Amino acid sequence: MSSLIDGVVFAGTRGLATRCLLFVIETCGKDHIAGILGASRYEKTWWRHETSEELWQVADRFGLPFFEKIDDVPPFGKFLVSVMWNKIFPARILAGFDRGGINLHPGPLPEYRGSFARTHAILNGEKSFGVTVHHLSERVDRGDIIGELQFPVLPSETALSLDTRAQLYGYALFCQVWLRLLDGSATRRSQDLLIAQDKRKPCFYPMRMMTALLDSSDVPRSAEELDRLYRALYLPPRIDPPKWLVERVLTDEVRTLIRGV
Repeated sequence: MSSLIDGVVFAGTRGLATRCLLFVIETCGKDHIAGILGASRYEKTWWRHETSEELWQVADRFGLPFFEKIDDVPPFGKFLVSVMWNKIFPARILAGFDRGGINLHPGPLPEYRGSFARTHAILNGEKSFGVTVHHLSERVDRGDIIGELQFPVLPSETALSLDTRAQLYGYALFCQVWLRLLDGSATRRSQDLLIAQDKRKPCFYPMRMMTALLDSSDVPRSAEELDRLYRALYLPPRIDPPKWLVERVLTDEVRTLIRGV
């Protein structure tokens, strides 16, 4: 077993993080876990429908230290594992993990760095999507890639359905990468080299782009554009399409039905 995984600090949110943490414990034992970082045990998380067990409950069950703030994590952690963690790790925090760390990103890299990749992929009319495991670095979503999986985007895909499928593929990818870390066979590829050699186009999607989409007004759009925007913003319970968009889409659907009668 690789010494890389000694002193693991696991950080995450959502049901996917719980599943990945349990796989880590199953494959290397709880004694390798230095601590778990997650949402407060007193918080009613929006993703509670995704899992029967939160990270803090896993921590309690296995008698592992649990923390709600990154600054509270003690300095004895050696390797950081992040799965759907929703905050940026400051450089000073990353520097404290002498064996580095990895992150499961719910999107293909370097094409979809940043937030809400599923929404932007639908808006961009992508035919395929993906998930990535990469090394953590001071620059967000720019660390070397150590695993990726691609899968098709369905014609009627919504942000919710694409998010659900990304989590399924993400779990499979995480398990694959983790086993490679354990046996020492994991390899890494520089994103800069992928951009230069494979002609991949890097793009970063900041949170403000999602805010702008949700705050957008009802301006002239084709039925196809309205449908795509609705599907891209359909991500309950976290996000709902704005009221004007729902009304426009429903109105257009009614008109289509009437014409077909």
